[in-house]
Amino acid sequence: MEYEKILLVGGSGYLGRHLASFLKKSSCIDIFITGSKKSQQEGYFQIDFEQKETFNNIQQLKFDLVIILASKLGALGIKSLNHPDLTINTLGYAVFLQYLYDNQITQKIIYTSSMTVYDSNNSIPVKEDDKIAPANTYGLSKYLAEVITDFFCSQNNLKGVILRLPGIYGGDKNNGFIYNTIKKAKDNQLIELDTQGLVYWETIFINDLCEMIWAFLKQYQWELPTDIFNVSYGCETDFNNTAEFIVESLQKGNLNIKNEKKGYVPFYLSNDKISKLIEVKTDYFGQLKKYVNDMVL
Repeated sequence: MEYEKILLVGGSGYLGRHLASFLKKSSCIDIFITGSKKSQQEGYFQIDFEQKETFNNIQQLKFDLVIILASKLGALGIKSLNHPDLTINTLGYAVFLQYLYDNQITQKIIYTSSMTVYDSNNSIPVKEDDKIAPANTYGLSKYLAEVITDFFCSQNNLKGVILRLPGIYGGDKNNGFIYNTIKKAKDNQLIELDTQGLVYWETIFINDLCEMIWAFLKQYQWELPTDIFNVSYGCETDFNNTAEFIVESLQKGNLNIKNEKKGYVPFYLSNDKISKLIEVKTDYFGQLKKYVNDMVL
């Protein structure tokens, strides 16, 4: 599939920045991005799901593909239906989709969802048709947005893809479990792991994820109204083992695992479906080792 113009909605965010940069380096496609704030950056448009009037910033434009990356993350550890992110990530998103259709801005949409939509007690590796049971409000908002995407595409004769992504680390991200563990180990600090109630964690390197998304874009034929794919290494990336690997790689840091019994169940995504289209990345610890080394330099 050939594209000339792609719009990354939420392209100013963490994944969006890296995906935009990767696509610009890897292709001749014109890449445009959006963010919720005003900016004079070339190829940038202000789009805020809470401010419908900002949608007019792309009113006269046409794109071969719109990739939806924008999503509020504040409800990751929340289980309340009162959280404002639930409304923004669902109803705000739905209004934006309708605007795309009413103004004939695109015929193809990719919605980036999350592994947090799945029941954490699924048999592993978790496949695309396995049980859905979000553990928090953020996961619920992502699943509801998936349903909205499917309904929107089927009712309006558009093409849609839902990509379910695991937690991401690397690049310019300066927080999160993996980043903080490396930083503490590098500084020879105590690293305490408390896994009680843990459900999901970071399991894919940003560069690998961007490369797989680009490979998918080149191969996917858009034959179905809506399709769903996991994008992952397809192998277990254990929380405790990851911390142990980092400490052993640096030969620094003092690791203290508080719970003798793990406070989480093994969980990772199958990549069987997407591997029929592209060559998937599988070297989790090899890439993690490179990232550790890069942070030390």
